Amino acid sequence: MTGSAQDGDVIALERIIVMANQIGDFFSAYPPERCAEGIRNHLRTYWDPRMREELLEHIAAGGAGLALHVVEGAALLRDESHGKPGYYGPPKA
Repeated sequence: MTGSAQDGDVIALERIIVMANQIGDFFSAYPPERCAEGIRNHLRTYWDPRMREELLEHIAAGGAGLALHVVEGAALLRDESHGKPGYYGPPKA
């Protein structure tokens, strides 16, 4: 990993990891299923598709540096791309 964005990258991978973990920190107080939904919804709503793809590629390569609940939430994005659309709103309490 390097500290700057590579050719074709929207943002440096290190920054994506930090941002994803910050999102995970915010939603960590929710029950596990709602935490994963919140992370997925935030990534889907606010992140550039190229950033989401880079995050998913990093997870596929082992996901070093990512909290487990972030990996679980991001995995829901992959499920959607395989025909399993999920809830698209704030985490249900």
